[in-house]
Amino acid sequence: MDCRCKCCGRRFARRPQNPDQKYCHRKACQNERRRRWRRQKLTCDPNYRANVTDSQKRWSQNHADYWRDYRARHPQYVEANRSRQKARDRLRADLAAVTRTGAVLAKSDACTPESDSITVYYELLPAQPADLAKRYASRRIFQLIPVGYNDLRTDSQSCKDTTRGTLAEKSIIPGPCPGPSP
Repeated sequence: MDCRCKCCGRRFARRPQNPDQKYCHRKACQNERRRRWRRQKLTCDPNYRANVTDSQKRWSQNHADYWRDYRARHPQYVEANRSRQKARDRLRADLAAVTRTGAVLAKSDACTPESDSITVYYELLPAQPADLAKRYASRRIFQLIPVGYNDLRTDSQSCKDTTRGTLAEKSIIPGPCPGPSP
């Protein structure tokens, strides 16, 4: 009757009323169980998804002033949202400019036969052992990295991967990612 919790991995004794129990009694594990069930239900059950959508729509109609009142009570939320929106707008404008020029955006898992014409080569190297996200070095070739990409990393101090690139004229020294672009 002893088994491991799918959330926290700790051993627990199943309740006799539920012989198929997969999560322990801890509140965080039960919340995770409910979250996974809800995500699966929203994905697979169109009636459930429609009921949730209708319920949210009715709530927002009955509480039309909720967000206006929330923003009035939380000015720090308003300021943080403005700065994040500026970064999103900058990135959207940069991506729109790239799309207008007909350039192809970088995709790490696609190497085409035309890759011989690329002038920039980046090598992804594992980070320090404390931050290690990948346990192997990987080489990828990119055609273009949009300006403003780093603006999405507002909470992060450094990248999980360090990049090293070489251009025909100069080399880029390895180090942490640069800050947001102007």
